Amino acid sequence: MYNLFFFIFIGYLNVNVFSHKSHEGTDSEMWQINASSSLSVDGKTNINTFKCVVSSYGKTDTLLCDLNKVGNSYFKIKSILDIPVSNFDCHHRIMTKDLQKTLKMSQFPVMYIDIRSLNTLPGNAMHSGSTGDVYISLAGTKVKYQLQFKANHHQGHIEFTSKKFILFSDFGLTPPSKLGGAIKVNDQLEVEVRLHLRKIS
Repeated sequence: MYNLFFFIFIGYLNVNVFSHKSHEGTDSEMWQINASSSLSVDGKTNINTFKCVVSSYGKTDTLLCDLNKVGNSYFKIKSILDIPVSNFDCHHRIMTKDLQKTLKMSQFPVMYIDIRSLNTLPGNAMHSGSTGDVYISLAGTKVKYQLQFKANHHQGHIEFTSKKFILFSDFGLTPPSKLGGAIKVNDQLEVEVRLHLRKIS
């Protein structure tokens, strides 16, 4: 009788332990980042404006969201986008080459956008948006920014967009200039990240 009780008790523990682990395994949701996602950079010189774009991310990736909020304030996110600097197109051959040279493409061919946290998950951000910590790695330097995202339904997916002013000098870079300094690019750039997201789990 004692042995029977013992095995029933152990079996009860095992069921609960494995159930708990299984439940923990579902405490996350995953979003697919579609290949149509894009990145644009708007800048100014002392005589005009310019826009450089990565019109398509060109591959699918993932955004993994931990559903357990940290300190009741934000969700941990795992998502690192790797963008070849060679994919930037400034719609002008010389300007494109100047930007790639300024970003030290030969030494650091990839730009990384590392999303670490969000205070609202993409599916719940339609009205109030979402704010989170994002690390941008460029030319061998990683800088932390706080980005505010807007969310909109768009042709069967969520378009998650954010605009942020950054500086060349944030990354220890000197803005390009031409004609002996007669044409100078301003230090400040406006970066727009446009993610096309589809929930997959």
